[in-house]
Amino acid sequence: MPDYGFARTYGVELLCTRPPTISKRQLLAALRSRCPGATPLDRDAESGVLAFVHEDHPIQLSDARIAAQTFIAVADKPLAPQPLAESVQQSWTFPGAAAALHRSHATVVVTDLMSSALEYKARLHLFQRALLGVLEVIPCEAIHWRPSLRLVDPLAFAEAGSGPPSGLFFAGALNVRLFNIQGREEETVMDTLGLAALGLPDLQCHFHGLEVNEVAGLLYNTAWYVFENGDVIEDGQTVDGVDGHRWRCQHEVALVPPEREVLDINPGPRYAAGPREPGAA
Repeated sequence: MPDYGFARTYGVELLCTRPPTISKRQLLAALRSRCPGATPLDRDAESGVLAFVHEDHPIQLSDARIAAQTFIAVADKPLAPQPLAESVQQSWTFPGAAAALHRSHATVVVTDLMSSALEYKARLHLFQRALLGVLEVIPCEAIHWRPSLRLVDPLAFAEAGSGPPSGLFFAGALNVRLFNIQGREEETVMDTLGLAALGLPDLQCHFHGLEVNEVAGLLYNTAWYVFENGDVIEDGQTVDGVDGHRWRCQHEVALVPPEREVLDINPGPRYAAGPREPGAA
């Protein structure tokens, strides 16, 4: 399939009550506490350029050797809340998402640069550690995690940073979404968003007659398996369903935007909804 969703840059937006004043020296110290190889891109710890090179994450190009980077910038325009409305609706683990958005009037962008060539686990780990450092210096009401289109509680994310890797992964990089089909209220589509930005297939299940919390658990568990092992579930292979049966998988194009490759999980004739691509029976 085409390379639908692989992120050339990977980033989040910090939603703040007002534009913060950022000390580059303090920011560098916080970054180095999490990412020891961080160095100012311009070699100046006092300048206003908030770009940092991770020299311990080198990337060899065909004609040059570079390093992964983290870039931080305060947006020059006030926060427009309307484009984030859909992300609020799908932020199931952050009950205060709408209120946090209402309190926010400024945005700080945190993104990686020159990092897409890194192995995806190393890339995400570096970004997560850098973000934890940034949060020590820049207070915010919420994190808008753009690759997974969800609002994240910054306190919950910081707490996850002291736990196992799976907790940090689920705290931001992955979103499990739920959609009801207009005109077919008995049908539900649930999918993941976030794996595609790392070059992996997201997951999808189109069904009726099943408990959404059980399907969500299946998607979380399978997403972690895919993240840990890569795109190793082949078309026609199966995973343990929530009904005690094996559910067949097939790579398809996502039913719900953004357009990307997904691994469709077919719950079988009793629970499956909607047409499926050839070979997905």
